[in-house]
Amino acid sequence: MTSSRFARTRTRNQTRNLAPVSARTVLVSVAGPVAFAAAETVGSRMVRGYRRRDEPISALAATGSRAAPLMVTGFLGLAAGSIGLANELRGTTVAPGPVPALLAVAGLTTAGAGLARCSDRSCPTRFLGDTNVTRSDDLHAAFSAATFALWITIPLMAASRARDADPRYRTWCRRFGIVTLACFIGGWLLARRPSQAWSGTAQRVMVASALSWFPLAGIAEAARPTA
Repeated sequence: MTSSRFARTRTRNQTRNLAPVSARTVLVSVAGPVAFAAAETVGSRMVRGYRRRDEPISALAATGSRAAPLMVTGFLGLAAGSIGLANELRGTTVAPGPVPALLAVAGLTTAGAGLARCSDRSCPTRFLGDTNVTRSDDLHAAFSAATFALWITIPLMAASRARDADPRYRTWCRRFGIVTLACFIGGWLLARRPSQAWSGTAQRVMVASALSWFPLAGIAEAARPTA
């Protein structure tokens, strides 16, 4: 009788201790993506004639854009959320090493992409054949490319290494990684000059896929049974 009462009391105490940590992990996992999505949604309405279907998100943060202060803040919010989630997931079964380290680096490159603003709304890029490229444009392209590469790698790495996690979690990690990669390639092909038609849509699907891994990992960790 005493042992049973002790076991129930211990379980209740563990649940009380776990709940705030689980809730915090989920909140941190959605904070960055929500901040970025909110900045993009509001910012796209602030710039006259902006076409979400055909223009990149970075155009909203470009020099001369009315939405630049808001969109740069969105970049920095996503960066902070990425680093915060990396800290939350360190040492967990859903994000074995080096996943948290890669996520933290992605936070830094996201911040770099937001601070190294494009010189104008067309987002000049050498890889797309533009010649009117500034140093800030080159930096933005480098930080963005690094971020996209990390966003593709992180869920695929988690799918490969999180062997003790729920198989459904690993399946969704794999799906998000593949979709992000496919949209990155498709968006790059569509962004070639002079058309750029639908390149903005491809980029947004890519970003949505990549950032969907954040709450997936947060919820998976929060829902993980504990001994």
